[in-house]
Amino acid sequence: MLKKILKSVVVTSAVLGAVSFAQDPNLHIYLAYGQSNMSGQATVTDKDRVQDPRFLVLRAANHSNQKVGEFYPAAPPMGHSQSKVGIVDIFGRKMVKELPDSIKIAVANVAIGGQSIDLFDKDRNKSYVQSAKNKGDTWWIQYLDEYGGDLYKRIVEMGKIAKQKGVIKGFLFHQGEADYQMNDWPKRVKKVYDDLIKELELDPEKTPILIGELAPTGDLGWRNDAVKQAADLIPNGHLISAQGCPALKEASYTLHFTREGYEKFGERYAEKMLEILKSQEPPPDTSKKDTVVTDSSKTDTTAQDSTNAIRNLPSVRAVESQSPRLFYDVYEQSLFVRFKKDGVEHRYRLTGRKK
Repeated sequence: MLKKILKSVVVTSAVLGAVSFAQDPNLHIYLAYGQSNMSGQATVTDKDRVQDPRFLVLRAANHSNQKVGEFYPAAPPMGHSQSKVGIVDIFGRKMVKELPDSIKIAVANVAIGGQSIDLFDKDRNKSYVQSAKNKGDTWWIQYLDEYGGDLYKRIVEMGKIAKQKGVIKGFLFHQGEADYQMNDWPKRVKKVYDDLIKELELDPEKTPILIGELAPTGDLGWRNDAVKQAADLIPNGHLISAQGCPALKEASYTLHFTREGYEKFGERYAEKMLEILKSQEPPPDTSKKDTVVTDSSKTDTTAQDSTNAIRNLPSVRAVESQSPRLFYDVYEQSLFVRFKKDGVEHRYRLTGRKK
């Protein structure tokens, strides 16, 4: 029986080993998209340039002599070449501050100021771009080109890389000012999210989208009812309040947040995400015990050698196989092999230490 167990574990290790080496479960990646407030409008300061080895940018745009699709220490500009400091900058720094040192945070930011949700819609973006060009509204096309000419495709590209290298933990979204007259905006927001979930083959129950309010004291604060509708339409949508986040009075409008506003707002995105991560943790299971039943009347050196071989195997990322079965005990953070013989369940620890 132990020889069969050993063979099963070795095969599982060989199959799953490549996945564990290629993907870091402690690299949490967030896909951010939207318009100017997501791009970031606050002036860059020296402290914004200080890099934290645990906070990374998954580069989504061509600039700064960095390659699209590669990870770099996070520093502004986080989105396109003219991005400043905004939600994602503050969000990432807050996350690494609060999470264990073993966790790294990365953000891919795909945002362009002044643009409709239709620019992110795979079925509407081409006609949207063509219509803008026909009207001579082309100041932002240079940033679109930095993102490869298609924002939806670029988010998907970043998502696929994120899945290979780490774990997508959620979406960060802030947009709506450009669509203040669009009655079905909440439904269009949901469509883009649903399309991304489907194309990236993500579990919507495990992949939240955080949707931030527009500046309450700005010109379009009255549109926050629509923002709430968008969050409510998505089962795993979460509204991020912008109450108390100051808006910047500019020559022609008041739409962007002040530096103080971005800091409060970005931290609220992080606080909500930390709350979600906490809720996703499985409750401790104290009912399981590390018990091995042996026959003390016999000494089987072959069985002992096999047991030691099993215990010394490298860590594998698996949850279950056929009988005998592999399973991962979340509470003990250990991998076991389990089987029944003569009605008695046997468990052998493969990784971790007994608590």
